Order: sequence, then C-alpha cells, then structure tokens
Amino acid sequence: MRVSWLEFMPLLAATAFAQWGGNRAVGNDPSAGDRSSSVHGQVFCDNAMTGRLTVELTPSNRGGFFRADVEGDGRFEFRGLAPGQYQLQLTGVAGTVIYEEPVVITGGYQNFSIQVPASKNAQGKAATVSIHQLMHKAPPEAQKEFEKGQSASAKGDPAVALEHFRKAVAIDPEFADAFNGIGSAYAALGQFQEAADQFGKAIDLVPDHPSAVANLSIVLCKLARFDEAIQAARRALQLDPGLLKVRYVLGFSLARNGGDQAEALDNLLRAAPEFPQAHLVAAKILIDFGRREEAAEHLEAFLRGPSAKENEEDRQKAELWLTQLRQR
Repeated sequence: MRVSWLEFMPLLAATAFAQWGGNRAVGNDPSAGDRSSSVHGQVFCDNAMTGRLTVELTPSNRGGFFRADVEGDGRFEFRGLAPGQYQLQLTGVAGTVIYEEPVVITGGYQNFSIQVPASKNAQGKAATVSIHQLMHKAPPEAQKEFEKGQSASAKGDPAVALEHFRKAVAIDPEFADAFNGIGSAYAALGQFQEAADQFGKAIDLVPDHPSAVANLSIVLCKLARFDEAIQAARRALQLDPGLLKVRYVLGFSLARNGGDQAEALDNLLRAAPEFPQAHLVAAKILIDFGRREEAAEHLEAFLRGPSAKENEEDRQKAELWLTQLRQR
C-alpha cells in the first residue's frame, strides 16, 4: 500500500515557549466518554534511570488502582480503563514515587508521554532563558518598543509588531529577543525566508537562544529545507526537551527527508497528544514498516479528534488510508 505525503501543517512558535502543567488530558478524543480506553505511553527521562519502573493510575472517584510495568524502551500500556480523572504515578525501586501528575482519560485509543525532568523542581517551569539573555540589558527605549511588539503580536497584528521590533533593534543592535520577535512577525505574515534570516541573527547574538533555535527549525521545515530543519530541531531539543512543536518538526522532517524513521516515529508519538497531525505522519511511517494495525489506530485517533473536523483535506486522506488498510 502506497500513500502520499500530507502537506506540512502550519506551526508558528511564539517568542517564548511554556511547558504544560496541571491537569492534562491523555489523548484527544472528547467524544469517547462511553468507551473503555486503550492507553499507550512512553517514559522519557532527563537523567539515566535504573531498576524496574512502574506506572500506576488511581481513579479519583473510586478505590483501587491500575498498574503497568515499563518496558526497557520506556513503553507501557493500559487496556480497558474507564474514562475519567486519574492520578498518575511513576514509581521506581521499593515503590519510590519518581513523578506524578493528574491526568484525564477520555476514551478510545490514546497515546501520551511522561517527560521526567531532572528534578521535581523542573516541573511546570517557565520557558528556558539562556545566560546570554539574562546578561544582556536592553536600553529602556528598546525594551519599551519590544514590549509594544509583544503586545501587538498577542493581539494578532504581526505587521504592527514587526514595526516595533524593528525599532527595538535599531536602538539596540544586540537585542537578540527583538530579532527573534522580527522573525516571528515575518513568519506570521508568511514570509518564511525573511523569518529564517532574522532567527539566524538572534542565534548569531545568542547561540543558545531556545526560542530562536526552535523557531528557526519550524520555518526551515516550512521552506522544505529538511536537513537544516533537522539540525536546528535537534539543537532546540537539547536546549529544551519539552518543546512538542519541535518534536513534531523533527519527526516530520526526518520522515520527509528519508532520515532515521525510528527517530521520526519516536518524536511524532511524543508530539501527538498536543499535535493530532502527528498521528497522520506516524501512520504513514507505520504503514511503510508494515505495522498496519498500529497505523490504523493512529488514523482512527486523528479522525476522532477536532482537527479532522477543521481540516477537510487531512480528514479525507485519513479516511482513504484507513479504507485501504481495511481492504487488505
């Protein structure tokens, strides 16, 4: 079975990224409340971990709990879970709690990841800021223009934002955040080459600028410069592993460029809980791997979600692929 590639979905990073925190839905199927769940997941750790790991899910409205052992590659699975809110715990040797968070299971096929930070203090942290950014002090006039640009960007007016960010760098030519803002404004206007140039200027000033490197990976992917997008995405994830947009970019770029398909699939599975289109790219890879049942599960997961209703072309492709899989 041969399937055609989807167009890359528009993804534009803001001038700062935030990691998720608090209650988190596992999967993206809000209509599946009357069905039992098949939950697939994977544990990713910033630090190396040894010994047996176990994932436990405790329902918030009744006693008892569900337990699944974590395999050597970090994967685990639950089947037959009723929809509802659960407390998730990752435990290690002697039942030591390594990580926990409340999750909501909504039903149907679901896939999510547990990203264990180096320490519990890292949970819910704000966007990463480099030491170079902390050391640079922009003049008050430049800072004022930068804040006006941020305000205009938040209001959905990239043209006005662009004007203010340009004024900021005219006052302070070493204001990396403002160059990143110019790039974001250009990207919002669909001028991706111009955006890439500006993100590059920000990175020249601050090589470890997390948002600029992440944003560069996104626009390079939009420009179909996949080799460069892969390099930028890997660098961005070294700076901040929690950027799911960038995991999507890396997975998509590797898939489109004929790179390491296992690495592509790994990143797509991590991104899928927040970016449903990752299910489609993952399905394409799984079809090529001959893992047809898993591919069908991902297509079904996409079709249950809101993105299928919002994008007619993607919905039709997913339905066609699913029909072809079922016919064989």
